[in-house]
Amino acid sequence: MKQDPKRLDHPWSVYVIGLLVLLITLFVLGGVINHLAFSSHGPGLLIPLVKKFQKEESPILKEFKAHRKADEHRHFHHFVEYPETPEERRPVCFICHSKLAHTKTKKIRAMLNMHTNFFACETCHLEPVKGETVFYNWYSPMEKDPKGPFFGTSYDPESGELVRTRDHFSKITPFYKRDGLYTPTLHMQQGEMAKDYVKVRDKLTPEQREGVTQKFHTDIRPKGPECQTCHSSNGILDLKGLGFSGNRIVDLENLSIKGMITKYDEFYLPDLFKQSVETETGDQDRQ
Repeated sequence: MKQDPKRLDHPWSVYVIGLLVLLITLFVLGGVINHLAFSSHGPGLLIPLVKKFQKEESPILKEFKAHRKADEHRHFHHFVEYPETPEERRPVCFICHSKLAHTKTKKIRAMLNMHTNFFACETCHLEPVKGETVFYNWYSPMEKDPKGPFFGTSYDPESGELVRTRDHFSKITPFYKRDGLYTPTLHMQQGEMAKDYVKVRDKLTPEQREGVTQKFHTDIRPKGPECQTCHSSNGILDLKGLGFSGNRIVDLENLSIKGMITKYDEFYLPDLFKQSVETETGDQDRQ
C-alpha cells in the first residue's frame, strides 16, 4: 500500500515573511480605500455622506482650537488635559458665561475663577427663595450620590499639595429640602428652556436674548458674597461636615490673601530684574 509522503515543517522565517506580506497588503489596501473614499486629494466618494452625519462646528470654536494648538507649540507651559463635564450636564450658566465667568475685576478674577473648581455657580450667586433654608453639600452631574473623596478637602502629607482624586466633577452646591428630599438648585443645560435657547439664540435680537436670560437669572444675584462669608470659623459652610481635613480647614479659615484683597488696591513687585538689566546695559555702554 502506497503511503502519503510526510509533510515537511516550514521554517519559522517563512511564517514571518508571510505575516509581513499580509500586513503590507492590508496597509496598502487601507490606504487605497482611504484615498478613494475619504481623502480630499482623491475622489472622496464617502465625504458627502460623512459630512451629512457630522455636527457643523462654529467658526469661532474652530479658531479657538487652532489658536490653542499653536499656543501649545510655542509656549513653554505644559497644558494638562482635565476631564470636562459633557455639555448636556453642564450648568446653564456656561452657555453665556463659560466656566471662567469672572472677568471684570483684574485684581481678583483669577482667584474667583479658581473657585469654580470647587463650587457650583449658585453656591455664591443664589438668591434664596423666601422661607427656604439652604443646605450645602457635594453634587455631581455624573452620579446621583457622590461619596468622594472630593478634590480640595485634604493635603498629601508627603508633597504638601492637595490630594489627587478620581472625582473631577463633584462641587459644593446649595440644596433646598422639599418634601423630605434635598433638591439641588442648579439650572442644567438639559432643561427644555435651555435646549431651546441654544438652538435659537443666534436668531434672536438682543432684546429677545435679554428677555430669555432674565428668566435664567430669576433667583440669581450678580455679585457674590465677601470672602469672610465662607473663609471664617463662623462661615456659611460646614467644612468639617463637607469632609475637609483639620489642617485644610485651618488654612481655609485663615487665608492671608483675604486681607490683601480687602486692604490693598495695588500690588507692587521689587524691580530686581529691572535693576539687573540696567546694570548690564550700563556695563556694555562703558565697554
